[in-house]
Amino acid sequence: MGKWIQFVKIVVRLILNSKKSESKEIRFNETMKGCVMQLLSFGKAVAIGRKSPQKLFGILDMYDAMAEALAQLEGLITDNVVINKVKDVLTRLSEAARGTFPKLENAVYNGTSVKFMQSGEIDPLSRYVMGYVQSLLDYSDTLNLLLGNIDEDDDRLEALTPLGRQLLVLITCLQFNLQKKSKLYGDDDALQYIFLMNNTLYIVQKVKYLDLGGFLGDNWVHKHHEQVRQYATSYYKASWTEVLLCLKDEGVGQSFSNASNRFKNFNASFEEVYRVQTAWKVPDAQLRQDLRISIMENVITAYRSFMGMLGNQVESGRYAGKYIKYTADDLESYLLDLFEGSPRILLKKYIG
Repeated sequence: MGKWIQFVKIVVRLILNSKKSESKEIRFNETMKGCVMQLLSFGKAVAIGRKSPQKLFGILDMYDAMAEALAQLEGLITDNVVINKVKDVLTRLSEAARGTFPKLENAVYNGTSVKFMQSGEIDPLSRYVMGYVQSLLDYSDTLNLLLGNIDEDDDRLEALTPLGRQLLVLITCLQFNLQKKSKLYGDDDALQYIFLMNNTLYIVQKVKYLDLGGFLGDNWVHKHHEQVRQYATSYYKASWTEVLLCLKDEGVGQSFSNASNRFKNFNASFEEVYRVQTAWKVPDAQLRQDLRISIMENVITAYRSFMGMLGNQVESGRYAGKYIKYTADDLESYLLDLFEGSPRILLKKYIG
């Protein structure tokens, strides 16, 4: 396609150079006409060929080259057969470009990833789609022209540019795909939320970086930032509710046996969360820090209270280190290991 575009520009230049200074019209000789018709035949073949998202940008480049050629030559060429052929190829290229988007939407909606993201990090499809969106922006004027005649019943879409509507549809297809993929984590609700949180934040960051607010609507970024926060809250509830139940205030006066068992239950619950979630990955440093701070504010506070309530009772018995394995500072340090994508295990050693 790139060479075809170069040839089109060369032919246009040759045609314009052949224009006689005293004439406002260009007449083709048979050699020149044959060359032009060959180029147009190739353009038509590409336009009516199999559509795929990978070919879209080449088709748009061909459309732009042909549109520029028509603008330069129309009114100068007396051969209507050639001009009509150029217009026909231009129309077919525009139809091919429009026809690619339904295939792209379907591919994104139903897309599968070669690699399952066991750590819950950013899915390759998210990177591909947002990279594709960035490339589409290079053709904003052309795509707004080609997509401009689509009727929309939704008032929210009516307010968007034609390209904005298409980008919104494409990103929505990606979000549906991510929702389906999150179910592959089965009963692990917490990891589902980590996956959705990572990918939604990645999309939001790309939307902001590419300055797509004007394309998608002013409220889009705010709405999806809020969605990230909701996923974070859901993750916290799914992950830490059981741990916090071990620290629940059940009053003073508990037996040594009951108090020591509660410490054992907390240790086991915390160690399991630590083992699992050190393997999970949160690539964004700010999100990673925010999650850790939220966990610390709740878990460490509850643990300090728990220690104040039952710690002395257990420490006065035998083998206290078997039950009180961690200080609050220990736990705070261990929580900094979460979401790094490097599985770790807390050694089950006894203190004391």
